[in-house]
Amino acid sequence: MEAYDERVSLELGGKSPNIIFSDADLESAVPSAMIGVFYNLGQVCAARTRIFVQRDMYWDFVEKFVKASATMLLGDPFDPKTKMGPLVSKEQFERVMNYVEVGKREGAKLAAGGETLSGRGYFVKPTVFADVDNKMRIAREEIFGPVAAAIPFKDEDDTVFQGNDTLYGLAATVWTRDISRTHRLARALKAATI
Repeated sequence: MEAYDERVSLELGGKSPNIIFSDADLESAVPSAMIGVFYNLGQVCAARTRIFVQRDMYWDFVEKFVKASATMLLGDPFDPKTKMGPLVSKEQFERVMNYVEVGKREGAKLAAGGETLSGRGYFVKPTVFADVDNKMRIAREEIFGPVAAAIPFKDEDDTVFQGNDTLYGLAATVWTRDISRTHRLARALKAATI
């Protein structure tokens, strides 16, 4: 058996941007954004937990996203009706709840969730923060839980700057009807998968 001295570098974290322009189809973007954040309770390295929304439709998106998040049924992961099960451990549960408190202290608006369910299991309701600044910890540090940070942006340059302003460049999503814009952002964003 041969011995190998190969070095490996793994990127196992993420604060991936989900960018939604004002010309996007919200009927498609909202459910996709929910999957991007809440799939597997956000315990996914490529979770798109930083949701950048163009300013002129920001509050419309947040309202629809909050309303849709309320439909996520928490419960037994073996029940086919369940959309979200419990977090993996007590330690992770406490970590996520600590970030909820951090977000509130930093001045983000808790628009939905941030609550737990009583009973057996480490359940955290889908949590949505609005009025998030990309410099806040909830936007910069990987929470690895069902916590979304909705961040407004002005234009393409602004969202590329903010989207790339992260230690993690794992994935990104762009919602627009402008195919040229899509290609420009795919070249400008520093992410492995767009």
